[in-house]
Amino acid sequence: MLLEVKNLVTYFHSDENVNKAVDDISFSIPEGKTVCIVGESGSGKSITSLSIMGLIDKPGVIESGEIIFEGVDLLQKNEKYMRSVRGAKIAMIFQEPMTSLNPSYTVGYQLDEVLKLHQKQLSKKERYTKSSRLLS
Repeated sequence: MLLEVKNLVTYFHSDENVNKAVDDISFSIPEGKTVCIVGESGSGKSITSLSIMGLIDKPGVIESGEIIFEGVDLLQKNEKYMRSVRGAKIAMIFQEPMTSLNPSYTVGYQLDEVLKLHQKQLSKKERYTKSSRLLS
């Protein structure tokens, strides 16, 4: 199994109350398959993805659950490990297209920036070839 999310609970705490953004969600994604998370606005889709990526900021807290990616529970890993995984092995496509890409730069340039950051071993020519394939 590529990804298993088991009983994930992510809450946001304030002085007055607790917002149960993700309350006991479980799903799995086999390698080579695609799973889409759909739901109404505010149903927890983005918070689920941000939880998987380890990007929940205070006052948000992952209360419980497991996020097993390639056999490793990401909730047990530190930020350094998560930085090595984000973008290189796992990524999130954000909902808001206006914040996903910068219209001041070409799409190819922006794809190359990601490849430069996360796949340092690739030459410029290899990055160009990979970026071109992503665009076609």
